[in-house]
Amino acid sequence: MPNFSIIINLKAGSGAAAQAWPLLKTELDHQRIDYTPYFTEYSGHAIELAKKIGDTADDDFIVVIVVGGDGTVNQVLNGLEQSAHPETPIAYFPAGSGNDFARSLQLTKNAPTFVENLQKIHRSTSLNVFKIKLGDRADQTYQQQKYLINNFGVGFDAHVVHMTEHSPLKAKLNRLHLGKFAYVINLIAVFKDQQTYDLKIIGDQVEEFKQAYLVTLTNIPYFGGGVNIMPTADPHLHDLNLVVIEKPSLPKLLQLFIRILTTGSHLKDPAVHVFKGEQLKYEITPKQFGQMDGEDMGAHQFIVEASNASHPFWI
Repeated sequence: MPNFSIIINLKAGSGAAAQAWPLLKTELDHQRIDYTPYFTEYSGHAIELAKKIGDTADDDFIVVIVVGGDGTVNQVLNGLEQSAHPETPIAYFPAGSGNDFARSLQLTKNAPTFVENLQKIHRSTSLNVFKIKLGDRADQTYQQQKYLINNFGVGFDAHVVHMTEHSPLKAKLNRLHLGKFAYVINLIAVFKDQQTYDLKIIGDQVEEFKQAYLVTLTNIPYFGGGVNIMPTADPHLHDLNLVVIEKPSLPKLLQLFIRILTTGSHLKDPAVHVFKGEQLKYEITPKQFGQMDGEDMGAHQFIVEASNASHPFWI
């Protein structure tokens, strides 16, 4: 059995992680499984902790268990990829608000079942992740390179994330363990206020859209806590999925969103376009909000270069 290091984000999921961790700890102790816990103390701390664990792994076989949300998994992935042992596997005990990565893989939230699975697994599973290079058409100093597990969105969904993260209402609702409602309230506001923007997809041929409303590069079917934006996406497959939604008239847009939330038949709509490939490059103007695995990336005239990569997961 590997050595387990556990990174716990007690603030994840509007307090859900703070409730989940004692249950998991009790079960690990009951099964006499050795582990070393690490608690995040500030934004980005999980990256530092994961890098430290990966750097000090030496010849020990370590699995990093994440207790938190998809954003915490994203940070652990990026920390490990920067470390001396980027191949260190990740296990995930979902305790976030959205848990879209866990939903796509049908990962359990039940502590006894999770610990039982830990003991049954004998080798890691390689899953697809995206390697993303970001730039800004208007700011050459803005350059980032990251890995993601879920999706990178520009426009509507990212605007909702931005408003939610900067809303004083979220803090109040979090104290009542009702943080998800802040997302719903802001979703309604953004639906009315989000403006269209220009999108250019650069490949063997250049495709341009003048009325882009939502552009999501996704590795999994879901975003936004269970919205089935790309039903055929699968992190077991080595495939980029870029979903582009143009803005039709307001009544048709409302009908389109109802289809996204219910039947999943939106991919047949003429306002929806899907691009796939091993590599994708696209850029938008004017600046729009971006989100990566549910984390606010600010507003930029994004230039995005994406390619497939892989990482081992203990699932």
